[in-house]
Amino acid sequence: MGVLGLYNFSELLFGGLVQLITLPYHRFFTYNTLRPIQEVLRHASTGVQPDSPDRRELHAVLVGWRTRKKDELSFVAVAATVMTAIDTASFSWGNVATSHWVGPAFWYAALTTSVFGIFLAAQQLSLLSLMGELPEDHAATSARVMTRHLGQVLGRAKRKGAGAATGDGEAAGQDLSYTDGWVLNWRLIFNWQCPMMFIAYSTLFYMVGLTVVACTPLLTEEWGNTDTYVSVAYLVSLGLSLALFALCSLGYNKISMHGDEDGPDETDRAATAADDVVAVADAARKDEHP
Repeated sequence: MGVLGLYNFSELLFGGLVQLITLPYHRFFTYNTLRPIQEVLRHASTGVQPDSPDRRELHAVLVGWRTRKKDELSFVAVAATVMTAIDTASFSWGNVATSHWVGPAFWYAALTTSVFGIFLAAQQLSLLSLMGELPEDHAATSARVMTRHLGQVLGRAKRKGAGAATGDGEAAGQDLSYTDGWVLNWRLIFNWQCPMMFIAYSTLFYMVGLTVVACTPLLTEEWGNTDTYVSVAYLVSLGLSLALFALCSLGYNKISMHGDEDGPDETDRAATAADDVVAVADAARKDEHP
């Protein structure tokens, strides 16, 4: 395998890793964070100045991103609060004391992640409020305001400075300098998707703990005991619920990022799961080598 092949493999590996980590909340990550930010990036370089050709499109995608993100953060705050209450109440069950220790351990993990999800969602909602809303008219939005909002979702492009190339004394130590371009910043992408990650993994941890607590009698008691029947009934209901959840989650039609607004229709080119892996890997390559 040559250097190019190894690099392509690393890109694919990174994309697959992102897909795996975001699997419990993949649609939220894709439609509320990754794709909106990719849309912002597509218009960022030619939409900042008032007379820029993509000014209207950039304004629209920034407003759309803020709306989606604020709705998501409000949902996370409520869902994490509910999950905290459910998790806390579960510790009072009588069978928790006799269950395998893994069950309560996962519940403690679920409680921790849900609490942090509440505070992080509140923090990001506060940040969006401090930034202020974009004016309704794209022509009334100054380049400074556009740049300030872009800086919260994208990174500034960097390249080798002239001083580093020529060995000029004063600038020789400045290997990188900012340009007018923008790139995906995976640190910012991770930050903005983190509240949803907290609540998604909190739910996952709770369900794992619940399964351990409910199924402990299958390991510790003889078959035919009432508790073993309860465990089997739980497993059947869990299997049916997971099957219906997967069916409904995969049963939606492809979604356009632009809704009812004028703009390019993405319905026909919404990525499949395999395409998303390639898109994420390609974005990582552009981020590392703008």
